[in-house]
This record gives sequence, structure tokens and C-alpha cells, in this order.
Amino acid sequence: MIEAAAVQVDTAKVDAAFAAVVAAFALRGVAVARLASSTSNVLAIELNGTHRWKVYVDCAEEHLQLPTVTTDPPTSLLAHVSYSGYVCIDDEQGLSLDPKRPADIVAHAAMKSYELLENSAADASAGYAEFFNELEGYWRGLPRSVRGRAYFEIDGVARLLKGFPHLGLKKPTWYFLERDAKLPWEVEKNKLEAHRTLYVHLDHIGLPPVKPGELTAAFIADVLQRMSSDQLVLWDKLVGASKNSPKRLALLVSVPRQAGGRSLVGVSFTASRGIVDPKGPVTPLTMRRRTPAFMRERGGASLELLKKHIAVLGVGAVGSVVVDTLAAAGVGKLTVVDPDEYAADNVFRHVLDPMYIDLDKPTALKLALELRYPGLNVTAVPTAAQTWLKTADLSQYDGIVLAFGSPSIERSFSRALKGRAIELPVVFTWLEALDLGGHSLLMWTKGEGCLNCAYRDDEGQPSLASRTAFLEPNQPVTRNLTGCSGAFVPYGALQSRRTGLMAAEHILSAMSAVGSGAGARRPSYKFWVGEGKAAAEQGLRTTPWFRLARTTSEEVATQQVFGRPCPHCRARKEPAP
Repeated sequence: MIEAAAVQVDTAKVDAAFAAVVAAFALRGVAVARLASSTSNVLAIELNGTHRWKVYVDCAEEHLQLPTVTTDPPTSLLAHVSYSGYVCIDDEQGLSLDPKRPADIVAHAAMKSYELLENSAADASAGYAEFFNELEGYWRGLPRSVRGRAYFEIDGVARLLKGFPHLGLKKPTWYFLERDAKLPWEVEKNKLEAHRTLYVHLDHIGLPPVKPGELTAAFIADVLQRMSSDQLVLWDKLVGASKNSPKRLALLVSVPRQAGGRSLVGVSFTASRGIVDPKGPVTPLTMRRRTPAFMRERGGASLELLKKHIAVLGVGAVGSVVVDTLAAAGVGKLTVVDPDEYAADNVFRHVLDPMYIDLDKPTALKLALELRYPGLNVTAVPTAAQTWLKTADLSQYDGIVLAFGSPSIERSFSRALKGRAIELPVVFTWLEALDLGGHSLLMWTKGEGCLNCAYRDDEGQPSLASRTAFLEPNQPVTRNLTGCSGAFVPYGALQSRRTGLMAAEHILSAMSAVGSGAGARRPSYKFWVGEGKAAAEQGLRTTPWFRLARTTSEEVATQQVFGRPCPHCRARKEPAP
């Protein structure tokens, strides 16, 4: 009885969906006929517009996404339709659905599939430009397709590569890389055998098979007909004599995408004595790119930052977040300066894993981040920042971030960097105890404005306390759990990460101003204000600025910090006689 009731519910749901589909297509003047379906939850329909399409919509979708739509495997290639007939109607980014209107959702999916099929048919008649934009997606659905990972740049330059098949995996995989490249850990760990591989770029390739056809040696023969003489020389080296015969080889082919870039597909095959085995298997290779440029662009990292070089001085809880954020944003080269070793005390508020404990922080960050961010180059300098500055060539850098948390040292660097011949943005960032807040101050090595501008009293006279401080001076805030040697300033990961993110954004914004003219290269002050409850519970006294900062804009705060004469960067203007 329960099973019968479930079928009845599915039937009612599908019936309601069909009624909604008919109503939606009537507005377009498209006739809809219902077809028999072997599955109770699937709506099978025939749409009669410019063409006649059989469409199957899964009405049982309950995951707040568009239902799966398929069509009969096409007899001719269609863009956005897979080898098996799956219709890719929407990437669903930003899609908002009302779960209380399931019939309308099915009607929407049916309409989207109809429009896509009509457009794909027009594309096929016009030369398959959109299909070749989506070639890699279609290739993935070919029978016996095997995954391939491309560690080389898809740049259109024909050359021989090395391929390493690992066919014993649950998902068999080939790894492709330059002949002199460092082996990926998967290849090295499993001691995979290298196979010859050729990469070529062609203006066009022949159409792949439609169901039930399969890829054969005819595809390779067609590619050979389209190769240039230089590419054919490389082909002869690919299939030429070797110690063992027959041998397994791979051919990778890229073609232009009208939408931009290149599609990359491949095949593996066997050859003997320079001839492709016509009876041997030709296996489609579905390529997934593992190159720094592709992963950066796909992951949202800026390619423009790839050539930028930033020095980060001090890589504790805040500085390590700055380094990690800059690397994730796409900065290609980082110099990391800090004399300290990574200690267990910092594990919960530092970006490094515990495995790096007792290693110096710069080297640990180099090892961790170069592995995480492809194409990143970290120069580790495990020494005091003052020592680094004595020999540093500032012309090699595009920006500097200082995250010492020590006002005396930071002010000395402000004085040392101010007035340098090379114009650089410099960000000082620091965090106050407990939950009070964090700060980021930007100055330029040339021009007005410096960190010492903040160390003045209301009369403009030098002061040991910063005008930006949230905590009144001369209050002990450090704690210890094991005695003086274990003293530390209490704050958590949320506070350090928020401050590090702010500082990273600050330096990146300043670097973007370099090409905008002198008017954009101005000092600025950013901050965030915490609740202060933990500080109050500890009996700590806060400054008037801590209260005012909540309702003060960064523009006004910047003017308050930099708007007065400073002996280090701005002389007092005398009135005209």
C-alpha cells in the first residue's frame, strides 16, 4: 500500500508539471505532446517548434536545484548536450528557486532545455563554433574516457612531453608534464613509468563521434592530416623506434575557442615501428589543467599580481595571515622576514600546521605556501628585519608590510624608509589585546605622511602613545602560563585574521594606485573596532578614540592622523610675511 501511494504521489506531481509545461509553451506557440515514460517521476515530452525534440525531465529533484534534463542521444553533435544526451541547461550560479512551486520549476527547466537545443541546432548549421567552445565537456562523456592532468602550459607551442599513466586507480589518471619538470608527488610516490607524449595545436580538428560510435584510430589519422611539417617531425619522434614494442603513447591536441583560450583534448594509443595500431584501443583523455596560470585564474587569483613582489616583515599571527592572503590573491613573489621559530604557543592563531613547530617561520611558510599555491615563489629570510634592511634592494619590491606588533621598531622603520629614492607603499599593521581591535596604516616612502604622524598629542607634540590606540598606555596586558619566558599578549585567531586580511587588502589597494598618478598615492589609516567586553572584564581602560572610532569614517580618521605637521615627513608651514 505504501509503494502504491508513493507512485500515486509521483504521478500527481508529474501531471501537475506537465500542465505547467503546456501553459508555458503555449505562450511561445510551441506544441507539447506527452510521451510514455518508463520511470514514474520522469516527465517525457515532445516539443514541436522549429525542430522536434524529445525531452525527459526528472520531477523528483528535491535538492533545490534545477531538475536533470536529458534528450535522446543526438544523431548530430549539439553544443551543451553530452554524448549520452544529458542537457546542460544552466550552471545554476545565483539561481534562486521557490520549493513550493515544483511544477513551475519543471516548466522553467523544460523551456531552458528547448531554447538551448534550438540554439545548439543553429550552431551546428553555422559550423559548430559553440560546440568547440564546449569540446572538453563533450570529450568527458565519450566511452572509456580516462582522466588526464596537464601540468604544462597550453600555449600552442608543439613539443614532446612526458606522460605517466596510473591506470590502477579507481579513476585511472594520466599525468602530463614537461620533460625536464619536477615530478608531481603522485608520480614520484607511485614510481610511475614515463611514456612519450606529443602536444600540438591545430586550427581545427574533426568532429568527435556521436552515440553509439567510439573514438578510433581514424581520429589520429585526421589529426595527422592537419599537422604542419614541423609537427610531423615531432610525430615521427613520438612513434619512432624504442627498446620495447609495441608502446603506449599519448597525443594531446588543443584548438582555439571562439570564446577565448584553447580547448585541450587527448588520446592514448599503441604504436609499433612508427605506425599506429589500427586495432588497438584509442582511449579518450579528459584533460584537467594543473598549471599555475589556469588554477590562479579559475580560483580568483589575479594574474596581474603574478609578477609583483612584496616583503612581509614579521610573520606571527597577523603577519602570517598577510602572507597567506597575498599569496591567495595572486602575488607571485613574497619575501618573508622573521628571526623566530614557530612554536606550539601559536598553533591556534597562526596559519601554519603543527608539523612545522621548531622550524623558523619564514622557511615553514615557504614550504607550506609554495605547495599550496602553484607558481608562488617565497624567499625565506630567517633573520631580524633590521639586518635584512641593511642590504635590501628596495627597487626589487612593489610593497612592504610590517607586522611586528612593536611600536618602537615600527617607528624606526618608518624613519628609515621615509625619503628613499624608490617610491613604495608601506603598510604597518598591529593588533590590540583581547577584543579591542586592529589597525593598518599606509605610508609611502616619498611624500607626506608616515607612521610617526600618529605619535603626536593634541598639541602636535611628539608622544610615546599613538593617537590611534584603543587601550590607555601603561597598562600591563601580557599573560604567562609558565613564567616570564612564556609571556604572551592575549588575543585570538578571529582578531589576528581580521587584522591580517585588512592589512593585505590595504597594501594591494595601494599597489593598484601606483599607476593612477600621484593624487592616488596618499597615506591612509584603516581600523576595526571590537566589542571590548573581554578587555572590560580584565579591568583594562580604553581611550576616547576607542569609543569614537565606532562612528568615525576611515576618511575622517585618516585626516586626524595625518593632518598635522610632522617632523619626519611634513614641516610646519609658516604664515606668509
